[in-house]
Amino acid sequence: MMNTTPEDDSLDQALARALALPPLPAGFRTRLRAALTRVGDTDLATRRRLLEREHDEQMLRLQSDSVRLRWRTVGYLVGGAFAAGVGVAIGMPWMRATFGAEAERVLLLAWVGLGLVVGAVSWVRRHGLPQWIP
Repeated sequence: MMNTTPEDDSLDQALARALALPPLPAGFRTRLRAALTRVGDTDLATRRRLLEREHDEQMLRLQSDSVRLRWRTVGYLVGGAFAAGVGVAIGMPWMRATFGAEAERVLLLAWVGLGLVVGAVSWVRRHGLPQWIP
């Protein structure tokens, strides 16, 4: 409900006196209601079809993105395993020459360190830096 001031009321009254309502054709309101009902029903049906089509398109896109993400993940896993195997095959003779009998432990610690770094970077990207880091 709108609050009106006395000035608004007097303006409305003056306009009502100065402007005459135009004559409406016979049956105008009945035809108007019928037209609004037809347009409303058609509009609702059209909107529903458009929304259902948009929903179907989004679901197809989501499904294709999901499949693409799965294949990309498999690719990363296979590529990572291949790279790790090559790295160990090439680096192990050097590590044995450098660290001797402790080469396996050094390699294990290197992989654990790499895993911690990857995990920390992922966490920081998702959540930001912790509050205790200035």
